Amino acid sequence: MCRLRASSAAAGTTASSTGVVTGTSGSRTATTTSGSSSTVVQAGQTTTPTETPKRLPVNAQNVELAKQSIPVQQNPDPAPQTEIRRLTNLAINVNVTNNPPNPPGGAPHKFDPNQRSAVRQFDPKLVYYDEYYRPIIANPYQQPLQVVYIYQGAPRILVIPPLASAVTELAALGAYSFTAMLLNAVGIPTDLAVGNMMGGGYYPEPGQPPPPPPPPVVPYDNVPVQVQYTDATYQPFVVNRVIDVGDDPAVGERKVLLDGVTPAWGSWTTNSDGQRQFEVHKTQQFPGMDDPPGEGPLPGDYQMQLASSSKPASPGLSTTDLLLIGGAVVVLALGIGAIALNVMLGRRRPNRH
Repeated sequence: MCRLRASSAAAGTTASSTGVVTGTSGSRTATTTSGSSSTVVQAGQTTTPTETPKRLPVNAQNVELAKQSIPVQQNPDPAPQTEIRRLTNLAINVNVTNNPPNPPGGAPHKFDPNQRSAVRQFDPKLVYYDEYYRPIIANPYQQPLQVVYIYQGAPRILVIPPLASAVTELAALGAYSFTAMLLNAVGIPTDLAVGNMMGGGYYPEPGQPPPPPPPPVVPYDNVPVQVQYTDATYQPFVVNRVIDVGDDPAVGERKVLLDGVTPAWGSWTTNSDGQRQFEVHKTQQFPGMDDPPGEGPLPGDYQMQLASSSKPASPGLSTTDLLLIGGAVVVLALGIGAIALNVMLGRRRPNRH
């Protein structure tokens, strides 16, 4: 889990936003005062495309119905690992790209960049906060919604009935990524999405002061993002918003939320045009269920195009080329030597006439 920060997201840069907690119902958004354009021109290439993530579709009328419901408070106990493994296996079957997370205790799999993720984004508008800064999750669907997340080092599970809502306590500050699953009549996931909720709120006990307003998050609009994995570099693309939630000591890198939802770990860099860019090194398919973050497709089905090699051809010759040329020279020299020897022997032969 990483700390929230209200400072600049990159050393030597200034956030293009003013962190302001808006509203009286515990809204945790920050208002943006300025931002870059929706496209970015990179040196030596055309305009960088803007990627829009795929989200679970919602019905506006059902969203209102769910938000008008009285939230049921749920503070679940840690879930058994057997249940988490069962849910992980079910989620893998839904994720038709055959890019499952690393199995618990198993060896890491090799990410295939040609495969895509069936995991979408959970609409961030369905996560809001009460007057005690506790997250409320609305379920605007006709199916039960199951939410799996990690809190205080243990997996937790919320189950929200159709067209209802639930409120939970996350007293520790942080950004809590979760996996949202729509369940069919027999409790099998039919759709997957990743979401996020912020911690720092609690219901005060008698004599306990109310929680202070958590520090606002820092959003950056229209940010170039480049995925850089161990064996592959991908073309940069622009996301509409990147929320920096701070360094994640458990991973050893900085955590951001692409479009406020998709978890990504990496570092802030500067591209060739001197613009702030986030370089993604890791992500998560099933937050709350899979092993630590790793390489894989970005939830939300962002288009990841492999970058063509920009490394110029070496002006020198490779070792293989030198060996081939050397061999040819030797063969040529031997041939010339043989011809010269024949000529010399022919001149030394006595004249028999």
